[in-house]
Amino acid sequence: MRNKRKTPRKSPAERIEVVDVNSGDIIGCLANISSGGLMLVGAASIAPGTLFQLQISLPTPVDGTQTVEFGVECLWCQQAKGRRNYWSGMQIIDISAPAVDVIGRLVEGWREHG
Repeated sequence: MRNKRKTPRKSPAERIEVVDVNSGDIIGCLANISSGGLMLVGAASIAPGTLFQLQISLPTPVDGTQTVEFGVECLWCQQAKGRRNYWSGMQIIDISAPAVDVIGRLVEGWREHG
């Protein structure tokens, strides 16, 4: 399968929880992120096409910013082999320019995900 991403995905060194802003529920943990999307690991299956307004709390503040919010659409979800967790691929569909900058600065030191 050919990689269609325009920007490389970066993986955090620490656990970063992903929160559904509308419900306040933690829907998973960040596996990797780029300016165009993210993958998360969660306990529940998410139907493709589901829309969310998500928030992540930054492990280290960036220019005084502690959280970032953005809108996403779930593109796919699959159960992890031999586990109860699910992997979900999300496309970022609504994000402010300042939030893009914060994410870019946050992930500068993170390792690139193959």
